[in-house]
Amino acid sequence: MGSIGGKSDFTPCIDKFSKDSVVFTRAFANGPGTNQSFPAILTSTYFLMHGMRLLSHSATLAEVLNNSGFKTVAFHSNPFLSRSLGWARGFEEFYDFMGVLQSPSAFVTRQKSRGSLSRLMKVLSTVSRASRSTAVQSLLKKIYYRSAGFAVPYLEGEELNRQVFRWIEKSSSKQFFLWMHYMDPHYPYIPPEPYLSDFPSRQEAFAFNLSVGDENPSKENLPVLWNLYCDEVKYVDACIGHLLEYLEDEGFSENSLILLLADHGHAFMEHGRFGHAYDILYNEVLHVPLILYGLEHSGSLEANVQLLDVPPTIAELVGVKRPPPSFRGESLIPIIEKGKSETPIFSESAKPDLINLRYDKSKKAISCIVGRWKLIINKMLNSVEFYDIEKDFDEKANNAPTETSKVRELKRLIQKHFLQEKILHTRHKIAYKGE
Repeated sequence: MGSIGGKSDFTPCIDKFSKDSVVFTRAFANGPGTNQSFPAILTSTYFLMHGMRLLSHSATLAEVLNNSGFKTVAFHSNPFLSRSLGWARGFEEFYDFMGVLQSPSAFVTRQKSRGSLSRLMKVLSTVSRASRSTAVQSLLKKIYYRSAGFAVPYLEGEELNRQVFRWIEKSSSKQFFLWMHYMDPHYPYIPPEPYLSDFPSRQEAFAFNLSVGDENPSKENLPVLWNLYCDEVKYVDACIGHLLEYLEDEGFSENSLILLLADHGHAFMEHGRFGHAYDILYNEVLHVPLILYGLEHSGSLEANVQLLDVPPTIAELVGVKRPPPSFRGESLIPIIEKGKSETPIFSESAKPDLINLRYDKSKKAISCIVGRWKLIINKMLNSVEFYDIEKDFDEKANNAPTETSKVRELKRLIQKHFLQEKILHTRHKIAYKGE
């Protein structure tokens, strides 16, 4: 994205939108994937306070806004954010399309709803003779896609737009909170043919994805996957452009807050890994767009900010006088006005156990950013990494062996953070396992 330092020709619609908005050029997700990131986005809490399912102890942004008189509605097609995992809480209308999606994750979600998911995962584990969740997940994808044939595994961007446009046209509500989530830049990368650069058809792009898989591609295949991913980004940018045009034509732009963000990025082997797996806490995955339209202010801010602060920011801007005590983030308004922030940013993850449908919180990973410094502690790899992200934003030089005093300082912040989480779990009478 050009507005946060990327290639400007990839996202012309978003970059145009950014010119009249507040653009946070150094925004960070609080986790490396949807499961780990979205508790921050919709509840202003951390992933390790939840796990596989959104727990009820945290108020959702939808609940807060609904209690303040807003009609609340959601449109998405991400199985990890489905109704069955608790994400519909607070939404009067919640459309996740799980009943019709042709994807492995949606298939798993349907099995979970029927109570047969655990048996399915154990069968796959036995068949593959694999104990690793990633191996079971990879096998499920291969079996599903090869048996189902070519099928787009999510609601495509323009269809998502059409669903939203129809709802707006039918709705009598003039005050609403609408959340929509585009899924197109995800594996398999099969953008619509007008946006497809390296293949004559989507079917051939689909076949290429299946042949390569979604784990650590070869040097020869990596540029092809990169081009496909960029094609998907260009397509979503066009979809967002159509959405913004529609909102302006219908008269919603003048009196609306519009927030554009991503829950995670994508690794292309910068650190020897591909995708946005649970144990990648580098900036290629955590650095995300965060753009806010509808304020008197506009322009770019370079202060470090986090998605955890999105719910309290929205709550303040719409006049919620008493945000729920479960919100862990802070409003971004003071940062917009002053341009500075020294608040520590924590991003969490843990090893998934898909066979038993849980996360092993004793095998966790966390990063902490304070100013120019970033510490990554990964118990899955028994590793400690420390970076000066002002000089080395791409995290090429691990300074952990030399910057011992700073490492100790950030370790203490992490210990304090985990202690606060433990206290919150105790307060809400929720078992907290794993330190």
